[in-house]
Amino acid sequence: MEHHISWGIPVAFDLFLAGFGAGALLLAVVADLSGGKQYQKIMRTGAIIAPWPVLLGVILLVVDLGNPLRFWEFLLRKGPGILMFNPDSVMSIGVWLLTFFVILSLVYLVLCLVSWVFVWGAKLRQLVGVVAFCFALLVTVYTGVLLAATPNPLWNSVLLPAVFSVSALSTGIAGVVFVLALGHIYKRAVKIDPFVPELEKINSWVIGLLLLIIILFVLVGLVGISSERMKMIIGSGFGILWWIGIVGLGLIVPLLFGRKGKANTPGASLVVSALVLLGGFLLRYVILMGGQI
Repeated sequence: MEHHISWGIPVAFDLFLAGFGAGALLLAVVADLSGGKQYQKIMRTGAIIAPWPVLLGVILLVVDLGNPLRFWEFLLRKGPGILMFNPDSVMSIGVWLLTFFVILSLVYLVLCLVSWVFVWGAKLRQLVGVVAFCFALLVTVYTGVLLAATPNPLWNSVLLPAVFSVSALSTGIAGVVFVLALGHIYKRAVKIDPFVPELEKINSWVIGLLLLIIILFVLVGLVGISSERMKMIIGSGFGILWWIGIVGLGLIVPLLFGRKGKANTPGASLVVSALVLLGGFLLRYVILMGGQI
């Protein structure tokens, strides 16, 4: 018997923002560990972005719970053993993951900004980065597991965590490109940094992988007990958002744009990276709402 779950737009934003922030941190740490000075701007930009979307997503989650005290109940309890952790609760695990991620990403951000002051600063920064990287991976998976752990036939798929995880990396890369492009526009630069096309090309491969996983997710959904809901998602219910917003603008356009691997104007990079972010949100919104029809 299927239990009814009612989750609204705040949860869709939480799923998107958590993945977005975690994806930005994954990119930042990879750039940091690469050791190349030309990637330091990517590292700093990703580190600056990472904690704030996740923190905003937690705030939206608290709002959706209705009572802020309910959020703290996942962390603390009265009496001995003040810390509250329930390994059998996906929500409890998620709250702790998000909490640790925010703390670690803030520490990593500070180290990215001041580590040059100390001789051992770079090694400490990278050490914290590796730990934060692990939590970022877990957060990207958690955003999909939160839905997949429910009895809802549309969400209860091993492919959903894969969809959200790869999408998180894609939106993280797009977020870094967006900020870099915005900076170039502010400075009125004609051309963008040479590593930005590299990021766009890498993201085109990530988007290609995401597209393949989404196709599998849809095909499995169409032949399973969730076929009616899947038809609503890709058909009359959310068809326009799915085919135009997610597949067309959010996946196909950025995939083709990044394949060139050539320098583009900052404005073009800004628009295409914004489309990736929009598509990432719509993907989560449509799957979340479509599963509750």
